[in-house]
Amino acid sequence: MCRDDDLGEIVDRTVAALNRLVAGDPEPFKALYSHESDVTVFGGFGAYERGWDQVGQNIELAASRFRGGHLEIEPLALGTSGDLAYSVWIERGKVLVEGRDEAGSLVVRVTHIFRREDGTWKLIHRHGDPIVEKIEAAAVLQR
Repeated sequence: MCRDDDLGEIVDRTVAALNRLVAGDPEPFKALYSHESDVTVFGGFGAYERGWDQVGQNIELAASRFRGGHLEIEPLALGTSGDLAYSVWIERGKVLVEGRDEAGSLVVRVTHIFRREDGTWKLIHRHGDPIVEKIEAAAVLQR
């Protein structure tokens, strides 16, 4: 996996911000995002949001559901093309969520897309979901 210093720094900042998010603090992760109207999130709690106002609220909601924990990543792919970059990884960790008295294992497959804005990488899309194992074909159908 190729990692240039510039992109490596945003990956490190993203992981640190996600660890703050699972501690209940949304601000470091929100600070990574572009505040443009074209940003999107397919969050780990489901649904999707588009536009900074909705994405920012989604991040706050996600943080409010966590009560502590720690995440690490298993990097799968990382790259750039001009002013766009991507990262693909598996997030693994132990977290405590609302409604539970004990921490549990969290495993999420994640894709991030970044855009360079004023010389800085900004997050413009996150897709995170818990489907890391192969599933039956019928499982993708709506009930």
